[in-house]
Amino acid sequence: MVKKRLLFVLVLVFAVAAFLSFAPVIKDASAYEIRWGTAPAGGVWQALGTAMLDDVLKANPNVKGSTLPLGGAANVVAINEGKINTSFSFSTMAAEAWDGKEFFEKYGKLRNIRGLAVLFPEPTQFAVWADSGITEVKQLKGKRITPGPKGSAIAPVTRYVLEAYGISLEDVKTRYMSFREAGQQMIDGHIDAILYGAMAYPAPPIIAVSSKRQIRLLPLSEDAIATVVKKHKGLDPYTLAPGSYRGVDYPVKGIVAYVVTLCSKDMPDDVAYSIAKSIADNFDLYTRVTKAIALGKRGDMGKEIGIPMHPGALRYYKEMGWIK
Repeated sequence: MVKKRLLFVLVLVFAVAAFLSFAPVIKDASAYEIRWGTAPAGGVWQALGTAMLDDVLKANPNVKGSTLPLGGAANVVAINEGKINTSFSFSTMAAEAWDGKEFFEKYGKLRNIRGLAVLFPEPTQFAVWADSGITEVKQLKGKRITPGPKGSAIAPVTRYVLEAYGISLEDVKTRYMSFREAGQQMIDGHIDAILYGAMAYPAPPIIAVSSKRQIRLLPLSEDAIATVVKKHKGLDPYTLAPGSYRGVDYPVKGIVAYVVTLCSKDMPDDVAYSIAKSIADNFDLYTRVTKAIALGKRGDMGKEIGIPMHPGALRYYKEMGWIK
């Protein structure tokens, strides 16, 4: 009888140990605070970051956390400097930060950042009025445009696209404005185009504009797409299907950047593991926050983006069989 009880206890101990080794609950949770960089008010990232952080906190009741409305480039710099430890950004921006290129050249190579999760693609959406006479990107020269909020991850990709056509931001009347402002400013006739080089689809400002008058989405040429993708890491060709917006009954060729979640290299492995697992567990539910999630896949969360993946997240993706 004693031997049977001892055997039972041993089996129970090993079972509990095995469970804990795979459990997502963060160890020493009370000692860790998640500081999650999102985006300016009105953008998809702000709402999505709040939802994702809430789910992480529910799974780990002793963890504390908050979101900060910074922006794509500011998010990456803030992680590297230790001001935040989690954030959203773009795949292309993360790669540029790692290499110290473009916006990040003045900072040097930012090597304190790590990949946490690839979420969904954000395609090119260049919107003008259908009756504007503008049918090609090259006709935008001299027009009043917004490439997104200043400091956002969208504006640089818009610049890359325009540069592929030989147009600089000085060749257009550039106005950086929030997503909430953009739609109303175009409706009121203060700007001629909303130019989002990479933006969550469907874009709320473009939905607002298309509800008032018929819009046209400008396609990118094959040459422009090839130029941008070759020059900038983290961008791929992409085509929006017909019916993307009211009256847009044609495919729209463009490019796509991937929305990614980054973290600090100093984030404990169990924290990174838990965040990755929480996002995966609730992935489909996030379509309630943004339809853009429907364009992403759980199995692509460990996709290569040009910077190292955090080992905690990497462990989770390997356990799931999503990466080798």
